[in-house]
Amino acid sequence: MAIDPYGMCPCGSGKKIKFCCSDLVGEIEKIYRMIEGDQPRAALRHVEQALASHPGRASLLDLKTTLELSLGELETAGETARLSVQQNPDSATAHAGQALVLAECNEALAAVESLQRAIALIDRTISRRVYEAVGSVGGALLKSGHILAAQAHLWLYAVLSPRDDARGREVLVALNQYSGLPLLVRDRQNFRPWPQDAPWHKEAMEASRWADQGKWQQAVAIVDRLGAQHGADPSLLFNRSLLAGWLGDDRTMVAGLHAFAQLEVPLDDAVEAEAIAQLLDPDQKEPRIDTIVRRFEVKDLDSLMARLAADKRIVPTEIPDEEFDEENPRPRQAYSLLDRPMPDSGKGLTREQVPQMSAVLAVYGRQTDRNERLEITLERGPDFDRTMSALQEIGGDALGSSQEDEVINTVARSEHALRWRWYPPRDTPRELLKKLNAEERRAAIVERWPSLPNLALGDKTPREVAADPQYRIPLLAAVLIIEHSSGMRDAEAVAELRRDLNLPEPASIEPVPGQALSTLPLVRVPRLNVSALSDDDLVQLYRRAGLVSDPPSIARLALEAVRRPSVANHIRTEDAYHRLVMAEREPESALKTLEEARQWARQSNTSTAPWDILELEIRLAQGHVDKVRDTLERIDREHGHDPEVAAALYQLLYDAGVVPDDHELLPHAHGHHHDAHDERPTARSGTAESSAPGRIWTPGSDRPSGGKSALWTPS
Repeated sequence: MAIDPYGMCPCGSGKKIKFCCSDLVGEIEKIYRMIEGDQPRAALRHVEQALASHPGRASLLDLKTTLELSLGELETAGETARLSVQQNPDSATAHAGQALVLAECNEALAAVESLQRAIALIDRTISRRVYEAVGSVGGALLKSGHILAAQAHLWLYAVLSPRDDARGREVLVALNQYSGLPLLVRDRQNFRPWPQDAPWHKEAMEASRWADQGKWQQAVAIVDRLGAQHGADPSLLFNRSLLAGWLGDDRTMVAGLHAFAQLEVPLDDAVEAEAIAQLLDPDQKEPRIDTIVRRFEVKDLDSLMARLAADKRIVPTEIPDEEFDEENPRPRQAYSLLDRPMPDSGKGLTREQVPQMSAVLAVYGRQTDRNERLEITLERGPDFDRTMSALQEIGGDALGSSQEDEVINTVARSEHALRWRWYPPRDTPRELLKKLNAEERRAAIVERWPSLPNLALGDKTPREVAADPQYRIPLLAAVLIIEHSSGMRDAEAVAELRRDLNLPEPASIEPVPGQALSTLPLVRVPRLNVSALSDDDLVQLYRRAGLVSDPPSIARLALEAVRRPSVANHIRTEDAYHRLVMAEREPESALKTLEEARQWARQSNTSTAPWDILELEIRLAQGHVDKVRDTLERIDREHGHDPEVAAALYQLLYDAGVVPDDHELLPHAHGHHHDAHDERPTARSGTAESSAPGRIWTPGSDRPSGGKSALWTPS
């Protein structure tokens, strides 16, 4: 490749190559050609040769650091990065390179310091290396559990992203789909406005300008000076807490938010700050319950299989293929162990009669290097001994001795107490199961949660502190957390909980003319009169709700958006309808909204195919064979000649496990006809997990990335 001498110099000086490193153009071109030719070793050798002739040059040291990182030579890359900073202390690129290495070495907080030094050296144009470091450091912070710092860095990365680079938005989506992360901390945190009449307002605005540029250390210096001079003004205290969080200083952040919540500030502000502090407090590590695997020798495999088949507490279970590899082969058979015998029928079932999954069993036959064995996976919770006794009773003398337990995961005490893993009979009516789930969710919120010790309440229960004024804000914050936990959303149950604990119900929010609400915390959107929003506020709130993946907020705002032609240029009506459908908790409600979207498509002369495909997805999830057949026939009749529809349909049915690889769909798209509906699709059977609520995130909890179902399911 040829390097443009009038392009920006790769050393990060902000100057054009011709006026900076013109003597290195030939060397850099050779190195780039080797990199493009997939010759990193040769490129590294050439860099080393060039450095021998041009020692200490920032552009060459940066290339050397990058190549060593790409080759996994972290120790050497660290030495090169340190040398680069030593030789070029005023180079933002050198400090950013060191931040990249530290992030790769999982030294997230040290990486933040290096990155701040890099950003402080930027005047106008940010170099590519600094931009890359912002994203890399954000990822390292997320991995190490510094949530607010990770969020701030990834938002900065998105803001700095070139328009043709989609990675900025992608990392935000990844952050906001992070498993179990509550809305309170998924939502972007912003500075509180500085008091307009404060004599130090001008200085405070300078801190805001530094903060907007990612120069958080400079902003801290100003806010600390103002705080020393003017005391604990609420805006100074809150914004200083945010800056600490953005820099990864979680303890300072949490202490500041706790203190802010006790000041004379609006109740919503106090409660939300306290809730964020509770969620992110590194010192409030809730007791955890281990998930373990215990392995038993199998003395008589045939006898064991017969015993398992005969016991009504044992249900054969399918485990996804991705759970297995060469080190973890697929077992001969997997089972769910229930806490009670499976009822003969689910008709007329009560909540107390629904079986719960207590453990997963995996039976392995003889392998090359291992004898027959049974593995049980379960949590070491209150029912641990009862579950192990049940297994011993079922297995009898077909089971031999066991090995030492292996801990494979942990779960927070509150999460374990609040969730349920139902395994209802297959014939349980859908409406009955819906009713039972609602009852169980209410019981978890109104009955079980108030009786759980809570570290944020001094390890007392909500019921114990409900009448104590000193716990009023912490208790309101704890309720807010449970209210917005995924899987536990139930406005009526939370309202009942507040009444039981004698807590005030949050007031509705009416927009004030001339007052922008685009930065309103998304946890307040359910209380917001969205019909009174300005178009601009509606658009901005809708986009934020989409970025943080909050279905209730999205649905409320999308419903208003489809009613307003004035925002159609900013919120695509098709997108708003799609989000409305996907946010519905119940299939029938989703289908009703989907029909409205189909009518809109007809009126606007656009294809109804996307809505027909989405309807099929919902019908498949419901398992209504006749409805699936009707929808397929409509798709064939109305869109059979469209190859794109045929491809989308095939992919959906293939992902659902309905058709094999060689099955043809929508024959009209291929120029011939046969009955495309000979095979009747059937919905895949649900598992006990489908009835469990979403995880409640707590500091230090495991946060695996969640998978995506091939079929539509209620949110």
